[in-house]
Amino acid sequence: MANFSGNINLLGFKGARVFTNLDQQHPQMAWVCVPVPYNDIQLSQDGKYASARVFMAETNDKFRQACIQRKQQSGDDMTGYMPPSHQMEVSFTQEFRQRALEAARKRLLSEHPEWTGADLEDPERNMDLRNAMYDAVRCRLGSMYCHQRQSATPAAAAPANATAAQGAQGWTPQDSQPFPAQDENDDLPF
Repeated sequence: MANFSGNINLLGFKGARVFTNLDQQHPQMAWVCVPVPYNDIQLSQDGKYASARVFMAETNDKFRQACIQRKQQSGDDMTGYMPPSHQMEVSFTQEFRQRALEAARKRLLSEHPEWTGADLEDPERNMDLRNAMYDAVRCRLGSMYCHQRQSATPAAAAPANATAAQGAQGWTPQDSQPFPAQDENDDLPF
């Protein structure tokens, strides 16, 4: 049995911002606002749930070792330190991902005219454009830590417990929403 802990960076969502003065009774209160159409967020019909699908991927040994080295080099106390076992990202629907990749491609081609005419299907040709497109669309939210009961050492705790990960199920609300529909042709900020 594995337990996970970690932090989610809400400002990791595309277009997320912090605002104040949204509540007259509490003008100094900070609010984190996330654009629904930029992040493939599903809203429930009753407006009580806003869900974003996420994907957790196990970090590799090289990444974990780099985390340990960085912490050692900074002179931090290594007592009880455990490097991240997983990274969490938003998992966009296929339709949304295709639209976002096309928006990223248009923006990147305007910024890098040397990539114009690149054949994205040819892996030998212009990996820079392809990688830049996927980096622009990727929405990293944070690091997660897998805690396993049978292990007391950080190195042994790092691998994911496959049974726990496979059994995890997310909740996806109904497609209908009480809010005005977003125009699919709006420019995405990728």
